[in-house]
Amino acid sequence: MGIVVYWLEGEGESAGPVCEFFGSAELTQALACAEDRRRQGHRHVSISTELEDHVGQPGVAAVEGGRTPDGHPYDWSKAGRAGKVRKGR
Repeated sequence: MGIVVYWLEGEGESAGPVCEFFGSAELTQALACAEDRRRQGHRHVSISTELEDHVGQPGVAAVEGGRTPDGHPYDWSKAGRAGKVRKGR
């Protein structure tokens, strides 16, 4: 189970959570499910993912010393992707 679509069924205070499970490769189906629930008038429709091919360990929030928590080198930077900084504009 890599993707879960959640929504509420019922009205007001009696509304309760419901969910449907999808595999990691079924994003298109999960998006279609979420759209269908919204069109049916359900509230609080959301998608949550925990894909097995994610980068790093679950719950990791930082790269320290140029390495991911599992020791792999990490050299990507936003500055390097944005291009040369223009001065004087």
